[in-house]
Amino acid sequence: MPLRRAIGISALFALVLARPALGQKSYALGIGGGAVIPVGRLSDVQTTGYNAVLGLAIGVADLPIGIRFDGIYNNLSRKKSLPVSSGTSSYDLRVIGALGNLIFAFPGTSAKPYIILGGGYYNTKSSLPGAKSENKFGFNGGVGATFGIGPFATFLESRYHSVSRSAANGGVMQFVPITVGLMF
Repeated sequence: MPLRRAIGISALFALVLARPALGQKSYALGIGGGAVIPVGRLSDVQTTGYNAVLGLAIGVADLPIGIRFDGIYNNLSRKKSLPVSSGTSSYDLRVIGALGNLIFAFPGTSAKPYIILGGGYYNTKSSLPGAKSENKFGFNGGVGATFGIGPFATFLESRYHSVSRSAANGGVMQFVPITVGLMF
């Protein structure tokens, strides 16, 4: 009887461990950072700054389409000094966002290129004393690639962001972050 029980338990473990769906992760957490480049009218007053991203990617291993939720932080420095009554001569622009994106991944062996497209909620605020933050909707789209490194994957991507703002607040704000990060 103990031999039968051992064989039965061994067979059960073999069946459970052999199921391919259990061996394939359907999600990944990511963290990254890099440079953010102002484009359009924003480049007239801001210079290249830095960005950070925290993301959750969800997909199915057999399908090329997935979704990714991102939290972003961007900081752009002022290009020219402007006199301000408070004594501050320049200010930074901070852009925080919560985004939902669709990802289309192309097949690849060592590198998997992808296209990312989505939209979300952006909060902007200058570091100027007394400045108020502004919440607006915007969209983003870009390209990237993931590269497998052991249990992790690195990613390199560039996205174009466009945030709708009133003409009184400078009009449409556009910027392009270039991000390098890890997915685990």
